[in-house]
Parts: sequence; C-alpha cells; structure tokens
Amino acid sequence: MTNGTLIHGFQLLHKIFIKEADSTAYTFEHVKSGARVFILQNADDNKVFSISFRTPPTDDTGVAHIVEHSTLCGSRKYPLKEPFVELVKGSLNTFLNAMTYPDKTMYPVASRNDKDFQNLMDVYLDAVFYPAMCQNPQVLMQEGWHYEIESPEQPLVYSGVVYNEMKGALSAPDDLLESRILHSLYPHTTYQYESGGDPEAIPDLTQEKFVAFHSRYYHPSNSYIYLYGDIDIEEKLAYLDEEYLSHFDRIPVPSHIDREPAFPAFRRVDATYPISEEDGTKDKTFLALNWSVGESLDPKTMMGLEILEHALLRTPAAPLRKALIDAKLGKDVDSLFEDDMLQPMFSIIINNSEAERAERFRTLTLEAMQSLVRDGIDKELLEASINLLEFRLRESDFGSAPKGLIYGIRIMKSWLYDGQPETYLYYEELLRDMKAGLASGYFEQLLEKYFLKNSHQTLLVMAPDTQLAARREAAQEKLLAEKKASMSAEEIEQVIAATHALKERQQSPETEEALKSIPILELADIRRQTDCLPLEVRSCEGAKVLFSDVETNGIAYLNLYFDASAVPQQEIPYLYLLSGFLGMVDTEAHTYAELANLRNLHTGGIAADVIAYTKKDQPDSSMPTLRVRAKALIEKLPKLMDILEEMLTRSRFTDGKRLKELLEQGQASMELELQRSANQIIVARLASYLSAAGCYAEEGGLKMYPFLKELQQDFDAGLAKIQQAFADIIPRVFNRRNLIVSVTMKDEDYCRFSEAFPALWQSLSGHAYEPQTYHWDIEPRNEGLTSSSRVQYVSKGANFLRLGYPYTGSLAVLETLLRYDYFWTKIRVQGGAYGAFTGFNRNGFMYFGSYRDPNLKETLDVFDGTADYVRGFTASEREMDKFIIGTMSGIDTPLTPMMKGDLAATCYLRGITQEDRQRRRDEILATRQEDIRALAPMIDACMKQDICCVFGNEEKLRAEQTLFGSVKPAL
Repeated sequence: MTNGTLIHGFQLLHKIFIKEADSTAYTFEHVKSGARVFILQNADDNKVFSISFRTPPTDDTGVAHIVEHSTLCGSRKYPLKEPFVELVKGSLNTFLNAMTYPDKTMYPVASRNDKDFQNLMDVYLDAVFYPAMCQNPQVLMQEGWHYEIESPEQPLVYSGVVYNEMKGALSAPDDLLESRILHSLYPHTTYQYESGGDPEAIPDLTQEKFVAFHSRYYHPSNSYIYLYGDIDIEEKLAYLDEEYLSHFDRIPVPSHIDREPAFPAFRRVDATYPISEEDGTKDKTFLALNWSVGESLDPKTMMGLEILEHALLRTPAAPLRKALIDAKLGKDVDSLFEDDMLQPMFSIIINNSEAERAERFRTLTLEAMQSLVRDGIDKELLEASINLLEFRLRESDFGSAPKGLIYGIRIMKSWLYDGQPETYLYYEELLRDMKAGLASGYFEQLLEKYFLKNSHQTLLVMAPDTQLAARREAAQEKLLAEKKASMSAEEIEQVIAATHALKERQQSPETEEALKSIPILELADIRRQTDCLPLEVRSCEGAKVLFSDVETNGIAYLNLYFDASAVPQQEIPYLYLLSGFLGMVDTEAHTYAELANLRNLHTGGIAADVIAYTKKDQPDSSMPTLRVRAKALIEKLPKLMDILEEMLTRSRFTDGKRLKELLEQGQASMELELQRSANQIIVARLASYLSAAGCYAEEGGLKMYPFLKELQQDFDAGLAKIQQAFADIIPRVFNRRNLIVSVTMKDEDYCRFSEAFPALWQSLSGHAYEPQTYHWDIEPRNEGLTSSSRVQYVSKGANFLRLGYPYTGSLAVLETLLRYDYFWTKIRVQGGAYGAFTGFNRNGFMYFGSYRDPNLKETLDVFDGTADYVRGFTASEREMDKFIIGTMSGIDTPLTPMMKGDLAATCYLRGITQEDRQRRRDEILATRQEDIRALAPMIDACMKQDICCVFGNEEKLRAEQTLFGSVKPAL
C-alpha cells in the first residue's frame, strides 16, 4: 500500500513506521464524506477504536457534555433506552466510555476479542451518527435537565444526570479553579466556556439547541477515526465505508477553534467559591498565576515545558516550589500544565492562602524565574527530570488503561488542530533535543520566552465565601418559584404529565426485540481457565522473596512489605506520617533535594504507603503493612538499593521547618481530596464501622486530618512527638525479621537482584519486637459528614461473613447486575445521580454507594429495596449470559508486568490461592438466575444492619438528621 492508493473509498495520505509505538501508521481520508482515519497497526491484541469530533462550545450549557451522554441513549440500529449499559453488561471490553474535553468529544472502546471489538465499533458508530436523542426530547430531559414536579402543591425543581454531575464536579474547589483559569486566559474563545456545563446555565439548553449542536458537529467531515492493534485494515475500511461513511457527502463544518490574541498586559481576576461556615475562610484562598504558552502543534516546546514543570515545581528539589514555600504564601504549591488544547496553559497555584498575598506571590514568582534565567537552572535537576520522563515514555505502563487508548488521546493534541496525527507518538529525537538543551540554555530560554516575556498572563484570586452556596440555592429557589408562579394550571399539569411520562419511560423494561438488537458474545467465547499468576517463593539472605518471572523490558519492579504489627496502637498515625515523609527529608548523606535528584536520575520512582491487609474469609484479620514500591532499570538495581537503604535507615527528622511544610501540605492535600474522592472516602469510613482492618486504615483516612492540625497547633511539642514516635517506629518496621520482598523481572536477570539486595538487607534492624494487640471501637456510627457540596455521596454496607453467608463468585455477577441494572435505573436514570457502585470482598465487606447524588433518603431506600430486586430477579438465558460476560470483562482486564507482580504478591499475602481464583471463575461462569436469587437473604440481612455513611450538603444532611448517629463536618 503506497501513498495515494485508493481503497474502499479511502485515499492513503501517509504511511510510516513509528519505532516508539512499534507500529506502522496509516493516515487516510474518506473521499466522499471527508472523514479522517488514522490507524496504528501492530501485534497488540488489545485493539482500540475511537471516533472523535471537534466540538467547541459557545456557551456554558454543557451541550457538548450532554450530547456525549445522549448519543448513547438509543440509535437507529439499536432502539434501546440505554445501549451503552447493555454493552457494558455483555461485552468483554477492556475500555468503554466517552469523554468531553474543552474542544472535542471522544468515543473510545477497546477489546481483545475480535467479534466483541466489531460489535462495540458498530454500536458506537450508529450512536454518534443516528442517535435517538434528535427525535426524543425525553433523552435531553433525562441526561441533561428537566423541570420536575409530581403534584401541583410541590415546588418546581431541576433534575438530570449531567446537571447533578456538574453540581458535584464544580463543588470541588480545584475543578472550579481550573474552569476559572481557562476563562481568565481565553475570554474570547471557546475555552472561556465550561464544556461540562455550569449548573446555573444548563437549564438554558433547549431541545432545538441540543439537536442543532449534534447536527452541526457530528458529521464525518468533522470526525477523527482511530484504530489501533492487530487488525485487518482492508476489512475495517470496507466496513466503515459500506456501513456508515458512504452515506454522507463531504460538507464544510464550522468547528474551527479561534486563537485568543495575546494580552497586551497582565490581568488580575477575582472570583469566589463556596465553603461551609464550619470550615471558615482563614487561609482558604486559592492564588493562581497563569500563562498561555505557545501552541500544542509544537511538540518540542510542549515536552520542554513538561520537563520544566517537573524540575521547577513537581519534585522535592524544585527551586521555584521551594522559594514559594519558604515565602509562606500558603500551605502548598501546585502546578497545572494543560496541553490537550490548541493554546496550552500553565498555572502555578498556591493553596490555603489569603487574597492580600496575591501581588507578593506574583512578584516573588517572577523574581525567582529571573534568578533562574540569570544564574541558570541546576543541570542535574533538569537531567533528573528528563530521565524520569524518558523512563515513563519507554515503560509505557498506563495501568489498566489500554496502551492504544492513551496513544489515541495523545494523537489528538496535534490531529485536532490540523497537524499530523503521529506527531505526539515520537519521542526519541525530542529526548535528544532535551538532553542537548542542558548545555545550550534551552530551558532558561523557555522560561524567559513563555513566562518572563509573556504578557498573556493572569493572576486569579479565588476567595472562599461562606454565604455563596446559600445565596445560590436561594436564587435558584426564587427563580423556580417565579417560574412556577408564571405558569398556568394547565402548564403545571403539562410539567407533571411530562415528569410522569419520563418516569414511566425510565421504569419500563426494554422489549425482548430491542434487547436482541445488541450483539453479544457467547459464553463459549470466554476461556474457562483463569490466568496463572507467576509466583515462586525464594529466599535471599534469609528474606522471603516473592518472585514473578515476567517480561518487563529491562525494568525491575520491587516491593518491600514490612510487617508493621509491632507498632503500638497510639503510634499508628505516626506510621502513616512516616510513609509520607520517606524520601522527602534530609538523610545523613544528602539533602532532601539532592535525594530527589538521585531518585529521579537512577530510578523510575519510589513511594511508600500503609495497607491493612486481610486474610481470605477472615473478617477479623488485619495485617498492617508498610509497603515500599520501587522500579528501576535492571542495571540500576545496585543504585536503587543504595537509595532505599539511605531513605529507610538514614533519614533525619530534625529539620522542623521542613517537617512543618510537609504537615501543611498533607493537610491542604486532604482538603482538596475530600471533594475529589468522596466516594472512596465514605466507603473507607464505612469499613471502619465494621472491622479491625477498616479501623486501622481510617487512622490514615479522615482521622488523619485532626491529627495533622493538632501537630501544627503547638509545633514545638508536635515536632518532639514526631521525633520520639519515629525513633520508636523505624527499628520496629524497617526490620529484616518482618520483611517480605516482591520482585518482578525475567528469571535470567534475577541474579542482578540477588547480588544487589544484601546491602539493603544488612542495613536493616535485626532486633526482635513483639506484635502488638490492638483494641478498636468497632460500631456502626452512621455519620453524616457535611460540606459545601451541592450533592451527596451515600453508602450503606455490612459484613456478610459475620452474618453467616459465604463468599461466592456469583457475588461478582451481582455487582454487575446492581451497577448496570437496578442501581443504574433507580439511582442514575430515575434519581438523577451521576452513578452508583457496589462491592463484595473476600473478607466479607459489602457496600453500596452513590456518586454525585441529588438525593439521600431516597437512595438509602433504593439500597434497602435491593433484596426484593434480587429475590424477584428474572432473566432469559441470553440476558444471564450477558451479565456473566460483562462481569468477565472486569476479571480479565489485561495486566501490565508491574500489575502481574503486584497481584501475585497480594494474593500470596492474603492467602488467596490459584485454586481460589479458579473456583471464583468457575462460579461466575456457572451463575444462573437461581444463584442470584439465592443471594437475597444475605442482602436483606446486610441491609437490616442499618449501617450507613453519607457525605454531602450540610442543609440536606441536617434535614435528615434522624438517619444518623451524628451529623458533623467531614473535616
């Protein structure tokens, strides 16, 4: 196939082999429709398809986001209410989602099964080109917004999935801050608008504007089609042409993204965000200094800025970060470099500050930058940042996300703006340029050009306002009351009728005919044998080594599991503190900045955390463990061991100034994390009501916040406590008697580990310490945790093993059933929440949860009704198979080399055998509807325990005070 070749209506524009992606790249254009197609062909069986559209919004109604949701609510070939959900239930996908960005909308899917992959492609293509949303106004009502009222006496309210999602998203100060930054830098382009939707503006979206947006942008002439993996190119092109693209003619699409002209001078912008009375306003202002930096079509500059951000702001050695921390402008310094847009932005952010420090912040930042340009940036610092970036690029480990998906997102940085799609897949030459730039002053030139001499700059001051939420809610209530008052009795009845009609549609089951329109696999397509996790128990210097023989492309993955059961109970919070301080303080040999440089120069990263493992089928078990995770090139193993030895045995906790900074940063981080990860926080809190392991983990959860504050209030006394506790903890934990090592690499390279490890082993304490006995107050506290959030996160759970019910693989199928059937319908579709989730663990912990939920008691009622749903569950053989297949897609997610080693070690520590994993798989594959129904008594017994935890809006929680043992601020 050569350039200019015509094949199935597509003209080949460009073909090239890309070494960095180990792929042959093909760029096509569909002659008739104007569709762009980019294919990365290689041997990866985890295939990816994506169709994307340039979708620049022109207001804050969130129309791009709502259309993204709505295209997946039925189409020409697939006339269901929720084809997306039916796909999730019955697909072996390794990725299935859609994403709205400030200027584009992407619809990616991935699967390792050829038949499944083709099915996913077809459902998505039919959804974007022929959606039911254009004919059915109830789709906008459900996914976007609608007036809701059940009877004439009730107040009028807004509801809708995206409406409630964005109420939750913009309750998080950092999300709101990013939105305000974009508006400050690009006040005349599409980037000024909130593409996700501002809840105050979402109700301005009409059905006409909604349909017009789709008609304008969702055309092949505005599409970007991407395929990746081991695929038959001719077959896929023939399919795309015959089934879809040949039915469209090329048209001009007005989706061009304008550039914001450079500002003639710096601008200051003031804004506010909501905060609760209990949180107070002292030291709660965000300061952000922002620049528009070049264009994404310049990958060299973008890589240079990425390295510059890490070197100056993201590492403990970062000089600009240190200057700002030393100036005591706030409790933490953060940065944001966003290059997934035509005009990328770069922000330096001070958390927990005050508005009057804003000008000093800007002045000090610019002075520090001038000093770095004048005196030069430390070459070793830059080299360390380049090394870390190079390690990550070569490793190409994206966790559970398919590699092809990440490449597909990456190519849009240039392709969307009419550049070559492969631009961002190359990195070898760019890395050479970066290394050459160390000697030529390249990074100093970047700093001068894009920061010091760049007038396209804003200073955003976002201050807290304890009355903002109340004013906003009052204004909305007034607006809705006025709207209702202006309506005639007949119009009110029409809204009531529309509300009932929507609920009737939402509650009505899909027809058998509609369900059969969605293609599914067969159980025969699923292998019966579970993956064998490679694990061999070895010994090195007397230490137990869990060795996983895996191809890692020359990288060694190392985990150190230190049994922490000898740590006294009163010192457990200090153990969590220690895990966060490791590598962040001076050692006997190096300052913390020098240590950070060494780490970045010689490793791919070192991190520590504390985990309370539980044994399989033992709800009362708890194995507190401090885990140190590290990775490095195999030839760097001796250096890695040196650095680990230095961090674990020669760290000095004597610099009070540094320790106070770390405490303040930890506190600031927890405040931001609360809104961002509230769903995880409530589940962890719920677990603390039920088990010793849950109580242990919560010592590093919400309970950590008052502990951090207390240490800072009288810091001299706090410092003495930290030093005393660490002196006691370190020899108890970093002890050769309680160490298990996990190593993942090729067996032929194992000798490199066994040669390097003794140096670390011998440095550890060998003293024997007795395990401690812990006494936990395990009781259902049923807390309502209040905040300024406009939505709730509701959880309820229990321990089914304690109630006499065994763990079975059928519970995994029940998770799928609840998440994508009962909870999806009741909590998301009918309740308007963004989502719901559930889990059943081998230690007996089960939980139900909702996410960005406008409701509270209604959701708890849904949870309580789960047993009735399960008891009455019916499904055809086809539908039952679909749920099992959907369950297996999560079980069979491809694992990276690091993930294989981690999972093998975790199973060993928890006592989960290969036979256990195979039994679970067999039980999942054998599950029938009677097995699901048999779980009803267990669900019923768990719900009758009445154990819940809710995070959310203070007013909402206090109105339902009787549901809780206490209602109090989350922090």
